[in-house]
Amino acid sequence: MVGVTEFDARPPTVAVAPAAVAAVVALVPALGSGIGLALGAAGAGLLVFGAQQGTRRFVSLGAATLAVGVVFGAATGLDPAYTLVGGVGTVVAYDAGEHAVSLGVDVGRDARVGQSVLVHVFSTAALSALVAAVTLVVYTFGPRSLPVTALVTLLLGGTLLAYVLRT
Repeated sequence: MVGVTEFDARPPTVAVAPAAVAAVVALVPALGSGIGLALGAAGAGLLVFGAQQGTRRFVSLGAATLAVGVVFGAATGLDPAYTLVGGVGTVVAYDAGEHAVSLGVDVGRDARVGQSVLVHVFSTAALSALVAAVTLVVYTFGPRSLPVTALVTLLLGGTLLAYVLRT
């Protein structure tokens, strides 16, 4: 007789770990601001909780709060490279959390998903780092006389990243 167990739709633990690591990396720029660190830590906690429990709302809310923490940290005059590290960490944490939730729904908690998680997170991290590197190069070597240049470059980079992640 074969024993049948109930399907557990929570994400596999190995799928949640990269979201947690990326959320901690995203806290780097928030270290310069008490409010930024508090918001960032709360966002990281919500994101990891949501990824662990399989709740997309908490993953999204946590990522948004983490991003606000990064912005507060960046507002303290932090070097743009550190700010971009926080942005990349936030994007990777959000995407890894969403992927973990999807894996939980699709294959369940007991599935072997290590390779899927590794490929997914590596792809997101590589693409995010590439966009951040291009953004930093344009910011560093672009024209200094236009103060709006940095904002437009960052918005363009963020839009491109969001478009690529959605497809």
